Amino acid sequence: EAMEQQTISVAKAGITNVLNPRTSVLAAANPPSGRYDDLKTAQENIDLQKTILSRTNLIFIAKDARDYARDMISHYHTLLLWKFTVVADPICNKTLS
Repeated sequence: EAMEQQTISVAKAGITNVLNPRTSVLAAANPPSGRYDDLKTAQENIDLQKTILSRTNLIFIAKDARDYARDMISHYHTLLLWKFTVVADPICNKTLS
């Protein structure tokens, strides 16, 4: 009801009211085949029901370009971040004297 009519009906303690939801929905999905197929349409790649797609305002498609060198740079950067990250000891592990 919230996405279709943009209202929410509430009935509590004998009082019935219709509220206007002021929220946003952010969703992410992977193609059914696991990879985006450029030969298919966006709707075929997303594979969601038409009723859900008709209620969305924006659809962004983020594709990963296969680039081994760029991926290695990204992995190396992530490893360096974790290697030189200092993690503080939790307070609960310290003994009180």
